[in-house]
Amino acid sequence: MAHLRRITAAFSSNQAHVLALIGLTGLALVLRLLVWRWHELYPLGGDEQEYLNQALTLLRTRQYVELRLMRPPLYAIFLAACIVAFDLLIQNLRLVQAVISTLTIAPLYFLTLRLFGDRRIALVAGLLAALNYTLAFTATELLTETLFLFILTTIFWLLSQITPKAKWRPAIAGVCLGALALLRSVALPVLALGAIWLMLNAGKRAAATFVLAATLVIAPWTLRNYLTYHALIIIDTTGAENLWLDNDPAGREAVKRQLYALGDDMAARQRLATERGIAVILAHPDHITAKVWREARLFPALQFFDDMRNRPAIWVPPLQVWLRLILGDGLWTVILLGGAAGLWLAQARRWTLMIAAPWMLYIVLSTLIFHVEPRYRLPIYPALIPYAAWVIVRLSAWRLPTMRRIPALSAAAITCAGLIALMLAHRPYPAEAIMLVQKHAHLWQAEHALTDGDLVIARTAAETALRLDPRSALARVALARVALLNGDADAALEHLNAALTAIPDHPYAHLLRGAVHRLNGNQRAAQRDLRYETASLEDLQRWAWNVFRPIAPPQEHLDVGNLDLGYVRGFHPPENGFRWTTDDAGMLLAARSGGILALRIGGDRLPGAPSPEITIRIDGIDAIRTTVPPGWHTVQLPLPPGVTDDEQILVSIQSTTYRPRSIDRASPDNRPLGVAIDEARVVYAP
Repeated sequence: MAHLRRITAAFSSNQAHVLALIGLTGLALVLRLLVWRWHELYPLGGDEQEYLNQALTLLRTRQYVELRLMRPPLYAIFLAACIVAFDLLIQNLRLVQAVISTLTIAPLYFLTLRLFGDRRIALVAGLLAALNYTLAFTATELLTETLFLFILTTIFWLLSQITPKAKWRPAIAGVCLGALALLRSVALPVLALGAIWLMLNAGKRAAATFVLAATLVIAPWTLRNYLTYHALIIIDTTGAENLWLDNDPAGREAVKRQLYALGDDMAARQRLATERGIAVILAHPDHITAKVWREARLFPALQFFDDMRNRPAIWVPPLQVWLRLILGDGLWTVILLGGAAGLWLAQARRWTLMIAAPWMLYIVLSTLIFHVEPRYRLPIYPALIPYAAWVIVRLSAWRLPTMRRIPALSAAAITCAGLIALMLAHRPYPAEAIMLVQKHAHLWQAEHALTDGDLVIARTAAETALRLDPRSALARVALARVALLNGDADAALEHLNAALTAIPDHPYAHLLRGAVHRLNGNQRAAQRDLRYETASLEDLQRWAWNVFRPIAPPQEHLDVGNLDLGYVRGFHPPENGFRWTTDDAGMLLAARSGGILALRIGGDRLPGAPSPEITIRIDGIDAIRTTVPPGWHTVQLPLPPGVTDDEQILVSIQSTTYRPRSIDRASPDNRPLGVAIDEARVVYAP
């Protein structure tokens, strides 16, 4: 019976772990798919494009070609394999990384369980990773970090599990480490940390197996480098080059020019960069000290708060804003402070002293020597999250500390206070947050006053918002709208010009200034500003539809695709003088009784695509349902009785859509296209 009870208990425990992992991975996948969907239209960054081009070159030529700044080879190979398996569509590659990011939850859960033996702590650690917006956001970037974190977390879990009796786990961990180093050479110190850990906890044989397996994975690439460049380059020259690039007072671009002048001689680059990097550090101690202090303040900074404050012209949907702040910056703060405290307080002292703390210190010091980017902080997540989870669970059962615990508690408190001081030295977050809340409350008040036609309250609220934040383009746009409603176009232009002086690329200010130029007959200036329709992921057609209407009454003729913003919605951006509809588009036209609506419609699609079927409604009344054949056609529709009582009509076009890429896999166009609209006009019988 005792044996049966042990089997039943083990089964119940395993079942609980399985259910916990299913729930955690489900949450992680939902968040990552949501962010993946939001980022569909985001273009690739510079490093992303370089990796993708390198992978494509590998597939086309069957040769590995170095990037201008040498990097490890595995990520380009990984991307090439994903392209072969899942196609070249960027969203497909991002989806692969979203799945990998989700799978990282499992080794993190088991690592935490191994360290502390408490399912509650493992569950909290899984939640900190599953609900982490930073990790979900990173998965949408075609960069090494997502795959790196998955492999690193797996290595940590394997190391924590290895015992003297283990046969294959040291070899598996070593192979994983070799792959990790070929992904990012920053992982090489794990070889030493893991070897020491295994030697003291699992014996010399396990340590030797681990080192040998890792060496056998890395050595072929080292040999390739020696045969190619006739020098010892273990994996890449990134460390040496960044030592010079990030520390020379002349700046990165000046150093890059000197490196590029050496051509493809990576050995010469490595020698020169190492010599010059050490030389500039020794020759410019004041510059290095100031630089390290700057990077130290950046390390604990709030990534998304900073990004939204530094790039106010970039529109972010409200839901994303809150997720970025709460699940991004909020969880980063919890992980950083909780993890730092846990390193002092948690019971897993051997793992702390031999793996977690040295790895974290190594990452921090290397970023201070080189430079801090938010993604360079991610390697500390597998080290800190288990300890942050431990602190959260322990706080729920807080008791007065014993005298033996006071030194550790004091050290934890001092560490957390130092990190908070660095955050606030970088940016006064509480003061800025209070200011932003007050500013947006006044902007909300101004918007509602404009909707209600109360221009006095709108002006007062906008001016108050502007006093709180003198850079606020939104406040100046609100003041420009008040001026336009008062009939003062010159004052509106002054406000809009001031908004663009403060934030040169703000789309609201450009679009509204374009509407003013269009109203004044300055078509060239209007076209320049109205091009900013595509400068944001926000639906600026809908914004212009609502904002322009009081100052730009509709006309009887609309040249769709040319100075039409404010009178169209539900269309794609203009191209070649026309616009494609989505599945539901609308146009606003002036009209009088007895008029006829004339629409110039194009039905061209790629061969093999079904012909578009459309329904046209005028002020909600069905006017026609038809299939549009290829080519351009003019459709004339009598206006239904009564629709012109307000001297304007709303023309709605519902259309079946198709995606060109679904017909031609080589097409980069994955938009849902309905029909093409070139012109809309209300004509009258002579």
